Amino acid sequence: MSHNFKFLALLVSLTLVRGLIYIAIFPPWLAPDEPAHFEAIRLMGQEGVWPTQAIYLTTPMHPDMHTSFQSFQIWQLSGYAPPQDALNPHEPVNNLFIYYYPPTSTGSLIIAGNYPLVYHVLMAPLSALVKNFPLVQQLYLMRLVSLLFTTLTVILGWFFAQTIFPGNKVYAFGLTIFLIFLPMNLHVNTSVNSDVFVVFLVSLYFFGLAKLFCEGVSLSKIGLTAVALGLAIMTKPTALFIIPTTFVALIVYLARRFYWKPLLLTGLLVIIVVLTFSGSIVLFQVTEGGRAISTLQSFSQPLNLQKNYFGPSSWAIYLHTIRWGFLSFWGLFGWANIPILRTGMRAVWLICLVIGFGGLLFIKKYILPMGQSQRPLSSNQQDILLVLLFSLIFILISMYTPIIATQSTHWGPPSRYFFPALLPFSLYFFLGYQQLIPARFYSLTLPIWLAALLLFDTFAWGYVLIPRLYG
Repeated sequence: MSHNFKFLALLVSLTLVRGLIYIAIFPPWLAPDEPAHFEAIRLMGQEGVWPTQAIYLTTPMHPDMHTSFQSFQIWQLSGYAPPQDALNPHEPVNNLFIYYYPPTSTGSLIIAGNYPLVYHVLMAPLSALVKNFPLVQQLYLMRLVSLLFTTLTVILGWFFAQTIFPGNKVYAFGLTIFLIFLPMNLHVNTSVNSDVFVVFLVSLYFFGLAKLFCEGVSLSKIGLTAVALGLAIMTKPTALFIIPTTFVALIVYLARRFYWKPLLLTGLLVIIVVLTFSGSIVLFQVTEGGRAISTLQSFSQPLNLQKNYFGPSSWAIYLHTIRWGFLSFWGLFGWANIPILRTGMRAVWLICLVIGFGGLLFIKKYILPMGQSQRPLSSNQQDILLVLLFSLIFILISMYTPIIATQSTHWGPPSRYFFPALLPFSLYFFLGYQQLIPARFYSLTLPIWLAALLLFDTFAWGYVLIPRLYG
């Protein structure tokens, strides 16, 4: 048995164990939008209907839904209450899901026509197969499917890093350990939602890009990357950032092959960033929140570009949402209302700022300027790392332009919107951290990295989640 397979088997086992811990910790229905995704899947798989507005208004929810919500104290833990209970406490609970489950955001209810249903179509046959199982068992079985996709993402992360840095397992370990011990990743991506599927598909896309740049172009690699790109975009709008990423990849590849001058390459990349930024604002406004991107009638909506984007109140909104997004990425569990202690988050802020500075050092030393022969990275490595860097710029644009477009904090980008970019982020985060380690201590790079992530993850579920959920 090769060492590579042994290492990968260890990581897979670790992913499964950690994933099962998070599946066990969180009661049914408490993960982000989990009830809504489950209900859409149930309607398709067990009722044989498409989850339209009319269906939600006429088809009763599963009779055990209310009972399980009560038995697991979901309303108390989430801080929400069924609207009919709040308004008419003496009336019986409404048996329609559309009234029973209060949407925590404009997209919480999964309705055909304004939400892609690729993931739900995929899961519907399983729902039909387990129709006679108790409702909670059905949910846990679907969570196990999510754990499978999460495990596949970790495997892709291993080979992704090995492709970019062949023969050096440090980067593969650094990336995959981050995926395994990031609390919000395991929380979100071991629940029933479309995020886990789109994270897997986008990770497959990045793996395909790495193969194309580092091992050469072939029809099979192009096909793999194109299929992953298409399916990811159809699954959820959070994957749209890979469209400008693909344009950057094409430009960088052509620039290397035809020896473009650095000034020309830089100018084209800047143009793509500007177009992506402005286009994202317009797309959000004309599609009523960016969800109905497939409906042509949405483009007839008037634009609202007469906003004060640079006033003091606007900057206050931007800073607030950046802070909220940061907190959400590192630990804002349940229905976005179970935070890791804020005192500890100040330390995480500082650590991330320092690692971000290390990332800038890496970019300056090894990516810019490109093509210098004395650099320890090959031209192929430089190219793919440059593309990955721009993918992170594009995912941030896709997350934060809704706030700019609406001048509202109601959007509040949750961490799971960033998760499709976990592979490039994990790699760059590790590279930035590595820049801070003196060369004589490089042997301690992975042990320190693992210890820090393990402590943070243990703190999250041992001192925050379990006391909050079961204390």
